[in-house]
Amino acid sequence: MGILPELVLQLVNGFVWGWILALLSLGLTLVFGLLEVVNIAHGALYAFGAIGAWYCARKLGSFWLSLVLTPVLVGALGMGAYVIGVRPVEATPIATVIATFGLLFIFQHMALLIFGPNPSSVPLPIDINIPLMGRAYPVYRLLVAGVAMLVIGGLWLFLRRTNYGTWVRATQQDRETAIAMGIPAAKIYTLTFGLGSALAALGGTLAAPITSVQFNMGIDVIIDIFIVVIAGGLGSFGGTVTVALFLRELEGISAIFFNPVLSKAMALVAMVAILLVRKEGFAVKA
Repeated sequence: MGILPELVLQLVNGFVWGWILALLSLGLTLVFGLLEVVNIAHGALYAFGAIGAWYCARKLGSFWLSLVLTPVLVGALGMGAYVIGVRPVEATPIATVIATFGLLFIFQHMALLIFGPNPSSVPLPIDINIPLMGRAYPVYRLLVAGVAMLVIGGLWLFLRRTNYGTWVRATQQDRETAIAMGIPAAKIYTLTFGLGSALAALGGTLAAPITSVQFNMGIDVIIDIFIVVIAGGLGSFGGTVTVALFLRELEGISAIFFNPVLSKAMALVAMVAILLVRKEGFAVKA
């Protein structure tokens, strides 16, 4: 295979995984942008999403069920975890980091008990391929990108066109004034943490058929999520999406010429260089 076909395949794969990463990162961006909580356990929620897809596909016989069931259940789990583990210490930033570390260990052991220590896979729910540069490319991968784009677009409209979105922005700007105006800040915080958790789970569910499902698979992805959230401009919706796509495309192109470890390192160096030039990252109004 020549360089051009390989480049096209890597660009398409980068596009698909970029939207998955954007979905995951927006979940953390919402939580940090409103609550200013660094949720270390966010990657474990991604793993729960993948495990939910595995369970529905292998045990219940329907992968599609997991697209609805898993985000709802993990979102509820996230809200419960916030109320019990994070809210009591949210006034102290370092305490919230420690609390979410604790949640990470709890969630990871839960995943181990449910799923077991051995990696597994989820069959492609759509076993259809299309020709792409002389290769058969799975339609499901393109569907994943489409679903992620629709969800992210719907999330943007939801935050811009609903009372909830208005309350989120008002609470983010001035919590005390928002509370004085009758906005239920405590409820908004809980729902936002649950929404961020549900987005992480949905990303894991969509990714399950195109990656290896493991109980600790969130450890690797959380590093990329933090890079995207920071380089995208903390709390920036548009910046987060932009950096997620850029990072995955850069990794994909680098992988043509270098091994995966070096290509990831080069992508990280590029992100650091961008932050040195633009201290606000890719922050844009969205």
